[in-house]
Amino acid sequence: MIGALRFNQLHPPFDNAAIRRAALKAVNQTDFMAAVAGEADPGVINAHVGFFAPSSPYASEAGMEMLSGKHKLDDLKREVEQAGYKGEKVAFLGATDVARISAICQVGADVLTKIGLNVDYVATDWGTVVQRMTRKQPIAEGGWSMFGAMFGGYDWYSPAGDLALRGNGPNAWFGWPTAPKLEALRDQWLRAPDMAAQKALARDIQLQAFEDAPCLPVRLYYQPVAYRNDLVDMMKGLILFTGVRRV
Repeated sequence: MIGALRFNQLHPPFDNAAIRRAALKAVNQTDFMAAVAGEADPGVINAHVGFFAPSSPYASEAGMEMLSGKHKLDDLKREVEQAGYKGEKVAFLGATDVARISAICQVGADVLTKIGLNVDYVATDWGTVVQRMTRKQPIAEGGWSMFGAMFGGYDWYSPAGDLALRGNGPNAWFGWPTAPKLEALRDQWLRAPDMAAQKALARDIQLQAFEDAPCLPVRLYYQPVAYRNDLVDMMKGLILFTGVRRV
């Protein structure tokens, strides 16, 4: 499961790409991972996750220095100020009833505060988060600035179905980023003649995603799963019963 924090790009402050990039560089995936899984076995956690699932053939090291965890928070606070931040409130929706989401939201709100953002942490249930994140109105009218969510690895497998990488404005996933370069690269990827061309374009897509910062990838963990030993062909990842049979 891949954790991500999603920006609302319709309103300040996250309509400003420079502020989004400063927030991206503030991410230390190890901190987020520890909040969810503690001192878990290295085989259970992964603190080196870009905009594609590590198991995807399209995953690469392109731009990953942005998530090195080595950026000084004081420097990033200055970046936020220089980007023109005017103290706008950040309404951060944190689901309290889904432990893994609550963990990444609390760490995220803390680090955003440390780089100088005026965070209003809205602790509520996941159902209310889902209702509110559909709203495009400003914060004063019940809108929002950021929320945390979890994705299955297959959600971030390729540019074809990755909602977090779309940049088609009002038709995009919640947060509604307008990112024409990301969209153009996705179109090229869909028309690519072979895997080599797709991989090259996926590198370019990840580099552009680090520039546009549609969301913050905060880490990955492999959720423990148990099932009866007379079941075969169980797919890895989130439980999917397609093709499963009993012997």
